[in-house]
Amino acid sequence: MITILVAAGDDDKDFFSGLSRMLDKHFVTARAYGQKLEAGGPFPALMLCDLKSFKAIDTEKVIVVCKKPEPFTARIKGASLVVAIVDSSDDELLEHVSATRLPAITCGLRSRDTITLSSMAPDSAVIDLRRCITCLDGGRAEPQEIPIRLKNPLDSFLLMAAAAILILSGKTECIKEGFI
Repeated sequence: MITILVAAGDDDKDFFSGLSRMLDKHFVTARAYGQKLEAGGPFPALMLCDLKSFKAIDTEKVIVVCKKPEPFTARIKGASLVVAIVDSSDDELLEHVSATRLPAITCGLRSRDTITLSSMAPDSAVIDLRRCITCLDGGRAEPQEIPIRLKNPLDSFLLMAAAAILILSGKTECIKEGFI
């Protein structure tokens, strides 16, 4: 199971819900938000939770989605791999994640970001993977541009974070199918 920790503020429930909806299309998920647990089916492949719900997390693979510079109050135990997905538009957040020494995938519109958007319209976007990413299973995702269709306009970081999770999970093909 992959655990996704969402480091966001109390006012980011819409971000958490949007990420959950996008990932539910590709994984059997369990969600914990505000210490309430929901499961989308038996044997979830992905656990999505807010950072404040747990004091300790014991899991093998962890992705921390960093939207705001929230303190990492949860201790991560037993993880063989921890990766951060970071909104690069927030310099304070970049400094915060850098101080944790977690390997990071930056998402934004800066030239140094790993995942960017080549274009974005209300009903479509092109995700640009600028550098190779080593997936959680050891495979590699090569640089590429991936056009997608959107049912509704989305926040750009939400879209890039969902794409990063799918890429890290070895599900790049899900993005190529056209919808996230």
